Amino acid sequence: MPKGDRCSPKGTSEGLFPLRRGKLKVFKTAPDGREQILHFIFPGETFAEVALFAGRAYPASAQALEASAVAFIPREGLFRLIKKRTDIAIKLLAGTALWVRRLTDLIAEYSKAVPSRLAGYLLAEALRQRPTALTDGARVRLAVNKGELAAHLGTVAETLSRAFGKLRDEGVIEVEEREITIKDLAALRDWLEP
Repeated sequence: MPKGDRCSPKGTSEGLFPLRRGKLKVFKTAPDGREQILHFIFPGETFAEVALFAGRAYPASAQALEASAVAFIPREGLFRLIKKRTDIAIKLLAGTALWVRRLTDLIAEYSKAVPSRLAGYLLAEALRQRPTALTDGARVRLAVNKGELAAHLGTVAETLSRAFGKLRDEGVIEVEEREITIKDLAALRDWLEP
């Protein structure tokens, strides 16, 4: 799947999509054309579970953020496999529960100020990238560009830039293009409060 390719199917789900390589965004488009990024998909993660198990249309679209390889597991084959291997069903349920949790957290985040949302994203991304190295001086490489990050955080690029500036000016982070250094981890965690 080349960078920029979109998948916006209209019919009901015919299978499950594991991401083998690359990076995707899953998003909804408002009537005015604005995108709300619901989540990012990284290698080893799947998408389209809701449509697959509900037997309904896909609730969102996906787009490659870089050259990506996506596998396809047909619905009927997956269901036959689940009947033989219930451990697979449990893993799919756990994955679906994780997405529900992420969407619930996303909705809760919108009640917070943008710097607080940014702090939460930076901490989560630092843990995703280096789970054992979360200390003062930890470096985080933004997995997406700032426009995509703004859409994910439910804001616009200008407001996101001001939030980065606020955290930088208070000595919490240092920003060098897409590389963020967490200078004061405790202060960054303090920003999680609304």
